[in-house]
Amino acid sequence: MTCCVFGPGLVGSFLGAAAASAFAIPGPSGSVRAHRILLNGQEIAWQPRLVQLHDEQVARQPVLIASRVHETPWDQLPLDARAAQNGLGQPRAVVTCFFAIDRRSDGVICATGPAPRVVVGAADGRWAAVFSSWRAHGLQVDICDDPRPAQWEKTVLNATVGPLCLATGLSMGSIWADARWRSLVLAATSEGETISRASGVACPAGMLARAERFFSQVGNHRPSLLDDPGELPWVLGFLLEAAEDLRLPAPALREIAGLVASRHGTPLAAPS
Repeated sequence: MTCCVFGPGLVGSFLGAAAASAFAIPGPSGSVRAHRILLNGQEIAWQPRLVQLHDEQVARQPVLIASRVHETPWDQLPLDARAAQNGLGQPRAVVTCFFAIDRRSDGVICATGPAPRVVVGAADGRWAAVFSSWRAHGLQVDICDDPRPAQWEKTVLNATVGPLCLATGLSMGSIWADARWRSLVLAATSEGETISRASGVACPAGMLARAERFFSQVGNHRPSLLDDPGELPWVLGFLLEAAEDLRLPAPALREIAGLVASRHGTPLAAPS
């Protein structure tokens, strides 16, 4: 046994299979999103046993939270659980995932674009088996003393192209191929880096180059917020509120927010 996956959607199924997890705790859907996963070039059948939060298996191993951040029952989950979620403000440590997960036409889910990488903070021995299994299945696992810079960087990535897809109806590939939208994305990325630094968390140097490399490789990946815009307050909304608190202008991020609000009507108020 390595971990229980709470809310096994596409990302949770991918990480659960890579962790060789034997148990999953159903999220709002009540089921496992995917059973056939491509890992390190090999298709794996993942058939975890479904359990409940109060079951004894949950107490014996760490819990990996993979539900949407706004659908997560935080007060019911262990304090040492880790959240594989987008955004900022979660009351648990976050596993930051630098990969894009898609479902192929044959039903198999796989990582699209760059090789999968996760960034995590140091953990107790119960998580060692999870990290080891992830590595064995082809994931790069970076363990660091301060995982916040990676979490901020991924939040900035999630606050740009994805919301533009939501606002325009275009694919990620089409957004990136359009010079106007690409320029807006890079300007917003730079603003997000500035907000992060002003908030006391300095993202690693070269963030713009990494954003360009990531978005140029993921093609027509379907970002998760297209299925559930409810995560926007935790990404774009969180950055806008931080910019306001710090009195930073952030015009590119605000333009993206304006497009989302005018064309989709999605509320962006940051979580309290």
